[in-house]
Amino acid sequence: MASNGNYTKELKAKMKKVEERLQSKLDSGVTSEMVNANDELYKAWDVELNKVYKLLMERLPNGEKEKLKNTQRAWVKNKEVKANEAAKEAEGGTLANVLYSGTIADLIKNRTIELAKMYDDLK
Repeated sequence: MASNGNYTKELKAKMKKVEERLQSKLDSGVTSEMVNANDELYKAWDVELNKVYKLLMERLPNGEKEKLKNTQRAWVKNKEVKANEAAKEAEGGTLANVLYSGTIADLIKNRTIELAKMYDDLK
């Protein structure tokens, strides 16, 4: 993907195809299918997160690299806390895994888009 300010747009278009492919499993109501779809979605977004993070680390000045690294570490810790909180809403039921995996997928998606926008803003 190019750095002509369209990285975010291209990323969203690419990932929309993945999301559409998995939507029927997410809507199935079958816990195992929903968890598997969320896991696949999380992994796909995580690949993109790592790509854009590396691109940023290549282009940012040293001080900004360190700031991004620290922010990313904090985000990773917070991601797990939020996912565990979401899972607790199911009070130990089978839905807990769906809530956990769905929250992880959503958080990674949002962070990836945030980093992609940051990359687009680099001149």
